Amino acid sequence: MDIPKLVPQQPLYSTIEIRWFFSSPIEELLNFVKEFSLNKNEPESRTDTYFPMADRPDLGLKVRDNIYEVKQRRDWTLSLPESQPLPGKFEAWDKWSLEKIPEAGNKLTGLSISKKRWLTCLDQAFNVRSNFSNPPQEIQVEYTEIKIEATNYYTFALEISGLHSPEKLLEIARKIPIHPRMTAENCCSYPAFILANVLKK
Repeated sequence: MDIPKLVPQQPLYSTIEIRWFFSSPIEELLNFVKEFSLNKNEPESRTDTYFPMADRPDLGLKVRDNIYEVKQRRDWTLSLPESQPLPGKFEAWDKWSLEKIPEAGNKLTGLSISKKRWLTCLDQAFNVRSNFSNPPQEIQVEYTEIKIEATNYYTFALEISGLHSPEKLLEIARKIPIHPRMTAENCCSYPAFILANVLKK
């Protein structure tokens, strides 16, 4: 799929993200998200349809509420300090929302992923925000229970929008809890996780 031909030249917005996947729940990480959440007990429930592309962990395409969401990993533009404490690697992504992608239904096979997601929205001072901006200019921390083909997984992620300072990124990273099961090996994006754990089984 030729993404440049499908999306506008400029992305809707860009993010810096880091995410981990687990095969069983981690209550400490869930409780961390709930502590900041305005809705502490009720997760958001939905089903997203992903269209994984073989050997393209840098490219994500999914449908949510009849809107196509496209994300493409881009070259890193910030000089991340070596003292970044979180295990794993931050990635930079450009994102677009489109009403339709005519080629998707013909050339790709959809994969339904059901989700129960606890999400909190913070400003860059780590204060809870009561609303989300569009396009995002904030910090999102999430814990999600996902089901893929009758198998449950769990994911914990930090996503930052509108950030241009490596010093601020380091400051935010230091506020995120580190659990022993958060490792560089299980740190990856949704596209990479699907390719490695679903398509290549």
